[in-house]
Amino acid sequence: MKTELNVLIIDADPLNSVKLEERVKQLGYFWSAATPDVPVDHLEALSPDLAILGASLDAESALKCIHRLKITNASIPVLRCLDEGRPPGGAHSLPFEGVYFVSQDPDVNEISGTAEIALKQKADYRFQPDFPLIIGKSKEIRGIKERIQKLCNKEVPLLITGETGTGKELIARSIHFHSSRRMGPLVKINCAALPDQLLESEVFGFQTGAFTGAHRDKPGRLEMANSGTILIDEIGELSLSLQAKFLQVLEEKTFSRLGGTKDKIVDTRVVAITNSDLQKKVREGTFRKDLFYRLNVVHLKAPSLRRRKEDIALLTDYFLNKYCFEFKKEPMEIPDEISEIFQAYPWPGNIRELENLCRRAIVLRDWDVVFKDLNLENLSQESAFGHFALNKPETAWGDDTLRKFFRESDFSLKKISKAYVGQAERQAIWNALRDTRWNRRKAARLLGVSYKTLLNRIIDFNIRP
Repeated sequence: MKTELNVLIIDADPLNSVKLEERVKQLGYFWSAATPDVPVDHLEALSPDLAILGASLDAESALKCIHRLKITNASIPVLRCLDEGRPPGGAHSLPFEGVYFVSQDPDVNEISGTAEIALKQKADYRFQPDFPLIIGKSKEIRGIKERIQKLCNKEVPLLITGETGTGKELIARSIHFHSSRRMGPLVKINCAALPDQLLESEVFGFQTGAFTGAHRDKPGRLEMANSGTILIDEIGELSLSLQAKFLQVLEEKTFSRLGGTKDKIVDTRVVAITNSDLQKKVREGTFRKDLFYRLNVVHLKAPSLRRRKEDIALLTDYFLNKYCFEFKKEPMEIPDEISEIFQAYPWPGNIRELENLCRRAIVLRDWDVVFKDLNLENLSQESAFGHFALNKPETAWGDDTLRKFFRESDFSLKKISKAYVGQAERQAIWNALRDTRWNRRKAARLLGVSYKTLLNRIIDFNIRP
């Protein structure tokens, strides 16, 4: 292994950091040290080949460090020092790939050996300009990662389904990256982007004279994917005639160019993705049954974001760090009330909706935009805010309420009046916030008070979404 390795050591305990520095120096590597709160732009300037996270970092701090490291370089290997030397849930429980575990106080041999394994895997990353990061630690994502490892080298067609924005293409890219075909090309075909006539020539290529304007032979994307993987996006949008040609590719590994007279042999793995219900299309006669069963040898379903709620905070933190770095903005924290809404919101647009919302919040530097974009008015109160209470104020002031005041030793008419007015004020504020979808500036104007006064009253009354 090269001795010009640039190693970054991140540890909250200076003594631990010094120990790791001494061992890295013994191996002849260059090194630099940083604290856990090192910003993303500093990490980019340091440009490490490898990072070591010390044992003094708690799980949350280590995770945030990995966030920032992966934003600057998605393929950077990270060595994480742990008491047990391994994560509690196994490798698939990790929210990121490329993280390796060593003991709490690793010696030079353990650091050298693990770094060698990590860098050997990283050597393949240079052939993947868009390194696929599947972020998450939920049961659903752990299951996806396990299946990717099992299926990556199985030379069978693969069908990936799921709602829009769930990361189907990311799963497909990850399968290609981890397969023995990763040195070959990954070529994507979007079946919904072009009409049939153009799509056929784009995919299968054409011979000179095949149609007006075909002045020379042109290879199609299928030929470009030879020795690699062909990714067919939205395969449910294919016409029946093109479905027949794809069936030939799957069954015989051959195809012919448009206007061609000879079949060509192609060695490529077919991965198809769609958000359509192909079985329904088969029943309706718009999708060939034989093609469906040929594709559906192995089926992966990308989980919706509402089924993996425990990943929402992780994804949010990642996107906030990513876009603060990308747009050269100061770090921006997410308020607790927004986090609660994120947890309860059903996310019809899935991860893509969450990412776009985080990006918009970073650009505008205003979390009030969340309430404009989440379409909360189209949701019922229960579905919009889920398992936690809206803190909606009680409005009933009947005999039972008055009796409670009468029983108190310091009962007075003034106390009843103050309580009633306070509750009415809380109700008015809550109604205004609900009607403006929690845009506090609009609510302040609606109530005829200053923005600062409204914020103070929200705190006084403990009003939250």
